[in-house]
Amino acid sequence: MNKVLFSKTNYANTLNQKCRNFSNCTTGGVAVEFALILPLFLFVLLAVIETGYIALSNIVVDGAVSTASREIRTGIVQQSPNPLGRFRGTLCQQVNIVVDCGRVLIDVQNFATFPDPTTIPAPAAANNFNPGTADQITLVRVRHTWNYLTPFLQQLIGPGGREHISSAIFRVEPFLQN
Repeated sequence: MNKVLFSKTNYANTLNQKCRNFSNCTTGGVAVEFALILPLFLFVLLAVIETGYIALSNIVVDGAVSTASREIRTGIVQQSPNPLGRFRGTLCQQVNIVVDCGRVLIDVQNFATFPDPTTIPAPAAANNFNPGTADQITLVRVRHTWNYLTPFLQQLIGPGGREHISSAIFRVEPFLQN
């Protein structure tokens, strides 16, 4: 029993033998099976990769909304000469990694008290930016549409793609107003 079962040489020999058997097969059964399975395998592989990329983009946008909302919460955005530009700049600095910032819509509203979630209107079709002042409640929503790259997934979802909304709601901290 001096034979080693799992040595590199034994594995390489087995792999070489399997490749020779595949290339020497004259019936064509293996090639037909390969041709039948390959498209399905590629579709599943691409669907998994794209789904993972969508999840990554949502996580990145959520983090960017949290970071940009922090500047509204502390009053930095309200005190800048161009509040929307400041907010968009902070947001786009992080979002441009995975999402085209030109396709991102920003909806920022303020309220006197925390609103009932059922009464909050849907996000506007264009940018809406009203960050409010100290001690007001501010709702930040950022929308982007994802168009699938895998054709079959795009047909399942529809021609308009899938809309993702990241949001944050908070009370603006008291800050010194200019």
